[in-house]
Amino acid sequence: MITLLRRPRRRSDRGSTSVEMVGYTAVMLAALLIGVQAAAWGLGDLACRYAANHALQTTRVQGGTAAAGQADAATVLADIHGNLVVGPEFAATRNATTATVTVKGTAVQVIPFLTLPVGATVSGPVEVLIPIS
Repeated sequence: MITLLRRPRRRSDRGSTSVEMVGYTAVMLAALLIGVQAAAWGLGDLACRYAANHALQTTRVQGGTAAAGQADAATVLADIHGNLVVGPEFAATRNATTATVTVKGTAVQVIPFLTLPVGATVSGPVEVLIPIS
């Protein structure tokens, strides 16, 4: 009778799939958190831009003031952003030719210890009415 020589068995790989899945799950959850943080940053930045543009129109019109622009920026941002912008700051200036509005803050934190700034600065000419003679 011929006996076949058996190769010694290597270590069992039983359970290795479970270990791999734990690693993949951690990577996928990290990717998901990064994606949600990026979306929160983008929406916060968009909210700041919209509020700054809206406030600029209030600041630059005939009879508009910097104080009215700041109040408008605060109102618009409160109406549209929910909690996407943390610690918003508003600044508006107006001189004889130019009006400027700045809205800035930080994006809401999805990933702990990650602070992302958001904001926008817009400027435009002051509206001047010239009477027709």
